[in-house]
Amino acid sequence: MAHQPPDQDSLHGENAARRQAITELLFFASVGDLYRCKKIIHAWGLNIKDASCCDYDRRTPLHLAAAEGAFSVVLWLLDHGAEVNPIDRFKRTPLEDAVRGDHGDLATLLIQRGGKVLDKEGNLVELADSPLAGNVRIFTDYDPEWEIDPATIKQTEKIGEGEFGVVYKANWNGTVVAVKVLKETGAVALGDFRTELNVLQKVHHPHTVQFLGAVTKQTPFMIVTEYMVGGSLADLFRGQRFPSMWRSIQLALDMARGLAYLHNRSPQAVIHRDLKPANLMIGGPKVFTETHKLLCREEIGVLKIADFGLSKSLKLTRPKRHNRDSATNTPDNSVMNGRANSTHTPKGGLGTSVHSATEHDAGKAAVPSYKLTGETGSYRYMAPEVFRHEPYNNKVDVYSFAMICFQLFEGLPPYWNMDPIEAARAAALKGLRPTWGATNKHDQVVPPRLKRLVETCWSADYESRPEFVDVIEELEQVVKEVKMELPESGKRPGSPKLAPGVAGGEDGPCCSVQ
Repeated sequence: MAHQPPDQDSLHGENAARRQAITELLFFASVGDLYRCKKIIHAWGLNIKDASCCDYDRRTPLHLAAAEGAFSVVLWLLDHGAEVNPIDRFKRTPLEDAVRGDHGDLATLLIQRGGKVLDKEGNLVELADSPLAGNVRIFTDYDPEWEIDPATIKQTEKIGEGEFGVVYKANWNGTVVAVKVLKETGAVALGDFRTELNVLQKVHHPHTVQFLGAVTKQTPFMIVTEYMVGGSLADLFRGQRFPSMWRSIQLALDMARGLAYLHNRSPQAVIHRDLKPANLMIGGPKVFTETHKLLCREEIGVLKIADFGLSKSLKLTRPKRHNRDSATNTPDNSVMNGRANSTHTPKGGLGTSVHSATEHDAGKAAVPSYKLTGETGSYRYMAPEVFRHEPYNNKVDVYSFAMICFQLFEGLPPYWNMDPIEAARAAALKGLRPTWGATNKHDQVVPPRLKRLVETCWSADYESRPEFVDVIEELEQVVKEVKMELPESGKRPGSPKLAPGVAGGEDGPCCSVQ
């Protein structure tokens, strides 16, 4: 029998599928999804030691995981024989990517495993011998200045609990503080802990919770922050009284100012990705009685953003303000790199741009979007593009802000008669948005200008959502038109009226399709 040539179409199809598998491996390595990385490697028999296991720019799974701070993926790759010093087309090693991303714990791990960087002559050298050495805090056996001796922390009462941690009110060397204690040390819990610790060290603003220190040398791991005497915005919503419209706008302004700071940080912006009432704290004055606590929460306390466990640091290219019809401000290639993309990975720093406004709306200036982890955060306040696992950017925080503002101004959660997942699905797949005035709980008139601002912030097209610097300007104008309501003779607003469908009433319409 004559020799039959191989089926070229089959070979081409198999190679194409393998390339796609490598692309997916790179993406899941960059977002820290170790489970899916293992599944792809096993299903396709990929060899992480093979030099061909990379993208067009020769960026390996280790490059991408190191650039994005995916500690568990980096550790697993190194433990399973991945080359510690592969060099991509831009003359970078995974250690350099970790340093540029300010991932000190990852830099330490890579150095311990033999990680190096390239000098100007193209030679592999120790990080200490490179100008990059000053760009990152390397965690060593020496205690960092913020390391706290757990013996100095005296927990007094439990004040909150999340999936991975419990928050306590505590006394630390005579100061009342809040202490988040990690409940477990699994990869996901440790990832959130490292992310929050890394962000808290960098953010300093009147509307972000102040970081005081951490316990990282022994378990249980802890993060110590200032204690917010007024509780959270969620506590305010659970109360029997509701703040005036003027006070609600002030709280929205505090939130917008904190987010404007995060989104405009240099050199890396911070996208929170988990904005919800429970992560917005109220504090400021000293509190000695329940009356003081109510006063802080309802009238004079300052709102601050907390819980950065799901936040993401990215280099964002900004559009020019007040010129939304100008030519597109395209991403600077010198700062765009680090995430898997099936077609192209531009040269530069952090976060591959998956698409810009020019690809779907020519002529509109836009912040580039990124392929980040889908379904991140709380469903009721989740942006539609996140639920749909689509590329997104800092505008996801703008959407969440809008949903929280609706609750502030209307007195009810968005989609109050739906469970959270049902609400997120309806918003993402059916275009559903909350309807103003469907209930009477707040018993106050929401200014039309305020409604228009909130509706713009929850726009389905995320590039149509404003930046927070613009939100602040608009809120400052609105608040001038709203009467400042102060309590008479020490009295505060009475209990709000409950509408049908609330607290046992009959269900009524609350949403509309836009």
